Amino acid sequence: MNAPNDITLRPKVRLEIKQGTAIGPGKARLLEAMARTGSISAAARELDMSYRRAWLLASSLNQAFKSPLIEASKGGSGGGGALLTPLGYEVLRRYRRMEYKALRAIDSDMRAFNTLLRDRDDDASALDAPAEMTDEPGTDGPAASLEQSLGTTTVSANRDQPRKGDALSKG
Repeated sequence: MNAPNDITLRPKVRLEIKQGTAIGPGKARLLEAMARTGSISAAARELDMSYRRAWLLASSLNQAFKSPLIEASKGGSGGGGALLTPLGYEVLRRYRRMEYKALRAIDSDMRAFNTLLRDRDDDASALDAPAEMTDEPGTDGPAASLEQSLGTTTVSANRDQPRKGDALSKG
């Protein structure tokens, strides 16, 4: 018998806040790093990302909310900086609270699901889907029927454009 599963699911909460803009673990870590360091460049270094990437992520968050989450000052002889605004702290706190609640809500299912996973040393060839559950492109085969009956569980804060097939948008 194999050792207990050493592969475990690590769910991530990602909230779509606008079409094409989301907040998830990465942006939350960036906000936390900026709060700690007081700097976009220091936060980027801490997270092993480029300054440009950190700046673009911060900018996308600032543009998505009613007022900025991050206030940056330009560098110079005194150096620049980046501070979270009160709204930035509130968004970060609310995101972490939603993340915690979501993960707690699925904890028992996650533990049960993990017991169904194959151990790393198991034969990977058995991962292929059974022939009766595969669909040809463009067909409504059994896998598509199962998918339709289950619906989707996309969490979206975008009220303007519900996603096709989103079970929450049917109403």
